[in-house]
Amino acid sequence: MNKLFTASLLSLAVFASYANAEILTYTATSKKSQKEADALALEGLAKQLRTKVSSEFATEVKEDAKGNVTSTAKSTKNTSTNMVLKGAKVTPGPKSGGKFQSTATMDTEQMASKILVDIESIRKEMHAKDSIIRLDMVDGDYRKMGVDMLALEKLADRYNENLEDLSCVQKIPDNLRLESTIGELTEYLISGMESLKMETDLTSEALIVTVTDFNGPVVGFPLALTQDSKDIAHEKTNEEGEAVFSLAQVKKLHPSGDVTVHADLSFKYVRKSAVISKSVHYTSDVAACAYTLECVGPTEACGALRGHLIASGISISDKANLPKMKATITSADKMNSSKTLCTSRITLAIEAGKQSISEQAQGVGRDEGIAQATAVKKVNATRLHDTFGKACK
Repeated sequence: MNKLFTASLLSLAVFASYANAEILTYTATSKKSQKEADALALEGLAKQLRTKVSSEFATEVKEDAKGNVTSTAKSTKNTSTNMVLKGAKVTPGPKSGGKFQSTATMDTEQMASKILVDIESIRKEMHAKDSIIRLDMVDGDYRKMGVDMLALEKLADRYNENLEDLSCVQKIPDNLRLESTIGELTEYLISGMESLKMETDLTSEALIVTVTDFNGPVVGFPLALTQDSKDIAHEKTNEEGEAVFSLAQVKKLHPSGDVTVHADLSFKYVRKSAVISKSVHYTSDVAACAYTLECVGPTEACGALRGHLIASGISISDKANLPKMKATITSADKMNSSKTLCTSRITLAIEAGKQSISEQAQGVGRDEGIAQATAVKKVNATRLHDTFGKACK
């Protein structure tokens, strides 16, 4: 790491007295339940507080000795029932005339005191988290750095929310304004991620991924292998900055295809730093036999079968004098009630030489053809390869 940032969080002074301390109260009734009466009492208390805040923070208009008029709009806090009324007490009243009664009371001085205690607690958490992130930097642990940065940002959000609540009952002193190191820490994290480089090496058995940054190999860097928009494997880099993904399990589902390796980090920082991902195409061993395909069934299903056989490592050709592979596809299709999606259940029977298989699969699509094609692609590719790869040997 080139340098450590040395900014610090603000120090916080807890005030012991408040010139504008005030007792607010509101009584509500409900014909429905005591719970509703309690909620209405709190809502009335919040509205009362909102009215108080609006009057205190209203626009000021001043005129100087020369007759110049100036207008200053102060910030306002739109208090609502969603606000946590710290220190509010709800007292059920006697039921009268078939109505439930409740009185909500709040001491604004006590409310401010509780908020300040929460602010001090959050400040200490932020200071501790700041120190942890700096240790993450020293270790070059991008994963933990990202996780801890998101936690620090959440703490900052909580801090500012408490300041907003405090503004309902008193003016916010300047020394309570949040001055955190989030911006500087984020800048360091992003600059480090922007220096990341990823190299891939595909062998017959594995995909080897090497990750480096401005300091060299990155240890413990989290990577994910994605196929068909799903993460199918996770690995971390070793001391040499290398992660090894075995292709054995991948090829069982798709003997041939494409995979993408990418940083398994918070998308927020990956997007900001534009960390590069790598796509790799792999193939299975091509079957010794080549076939001409004769398919009886729906057109889109037969077209999908041809592509699926090729992806499974089976050579399909239109050349003359090749062994024939005969396939029969039957389907049962059903549209949903809104006619927007179709579910197709197909039965596939394939015969070539002395080998044959029968498979069933289900697919969903916006029409019958797409649903049938989707179902065909779900037929076990490994079984196709193992069955017909040796059929004409």
